[in-house]
Amino acid sequence: MGLRAECGWHLKEFWRDHMKSANLTQLVCNLCSGQYSQAELIQFINLAQKISLSYLKYQEMLGKRISGNTPEADLELSDLALDCIAELFASNDQRNFPQLKKYYEAKFAHMPSIDDTEVLILTRRLIVRKTKQELSRIFRERDPEGAKIVRNIKVAVRTSHDLYLFREMGKEFIFYNTQSRPITSFKTEKMNIRLRHSLPPIPEEILYKQFVDIYNLGDSVSVTIRNLLISISALKQFQNYLSLEMIVKLIRHIKFDACKEWLTTSERVPTPSDHLETKEMENYIDTVMKSMWNRLDLQYLRTKKLPSNKALIYHQALRDVLYDLIQKRDTSSYYRNLKFYISNLSQKEYRQQERSIFEYLAKLAKKEFRKYLCEML
Repeated sequence: MGLRAECGWHLKEFWRDHMKSANLTQLVCNLCSGQYSQAELIQFINLAQKISLSYLKYQEMLGKRISGNTPEADLELSDLALDCIAELFASNDQRNFPQLKKYYEAKFAHMPSIDDTEVLILTRRLIVRKTKQELSRIFRERDPEGAKIVRNIKVAVRTSHDLYLFREMGKEFIFYNTQSRPITSFKTEKMNIRLRHSLPPIPEEILYKQFVDIYNLGDSVSVTIRNLLISISALKQFQNYLSLEMIVKLIRHIKFDACKEWLTTSERVPTPSDHLETKEMENYIDTVMKSMWNRLDLQYLRTKKLPSNKALIYHQALRDVLYDLIQKRDTSSYYRNLKFYISNLSQKEYRQQERSIFEYLAKLAKKEFRKYLCEML
């Protein structure tokens, strides 16, 4: 689907179903100025949720797994759509919504004669963009290791002269250019670089064997991907490109196998030097936590921005954040750190009520702790 088609996706349906009797331009102006009724707010939230929900369903149609396979999958998607747009409706003391105000007023300033159809197009762009951002962040929270692998792969492709990423049917694929001439425009030259579209994808068991054969722990991500794609290019009976998700899956497998082998064969015994280093880092953590408690007391307890029990929970969770840092736990997240002490905390509640203060404090604690760690080097 092209950009123009995507921008117009379901536009007529949204207009017919949700804006038959509404003056959308005036409604948006009311929300930005704070002069809106509760019914108007609900009307706009419903529209935003349906746009977000339709985008999520569209992504699932393309094969992206967003909700589970449970009977409540549609309900999960609906709740997720609401979570994705929730931050847009964070209001200030003037009863307006800063994010909406900043977005629409900048657009309206350049389009003085804007009509409802154009406002609907702008609204859909805003909602889809916000949904994409929140999906990316939720993915990082759910699967931080997978997000890290994806990021490393894309950096490797972006900085390489012979690896290319292209999209088809909503999926991303990696291709190795075997020609000496660089590809200046991948889409226009697709036929010239002889992608073997008509052939079947390489079976997973063969692909895994190829990956094990070429994998070298000391190689960079770009070298690993290049060597893998070169090896499968030699298999003329299969496609000569791989999906991004398949490469992520392969890297996961190889890392898991390497970790399992290390755990079963390693007999490393901590040395006295290791114990001293650990003790020194724990002392630094204690120092940072005293500093963070002083900050909590000054900024949040005395000003009554936080109750004392919540401040204590934050303080305990911040200590865990620092321990995760020195133990290099890729699977840690601020949400899980806090949920350990607030067992019934949902991701929605975390984003709406806890994230702004807790993540601000966590970043300060990590910054201060890193200064101490530098002294150990």
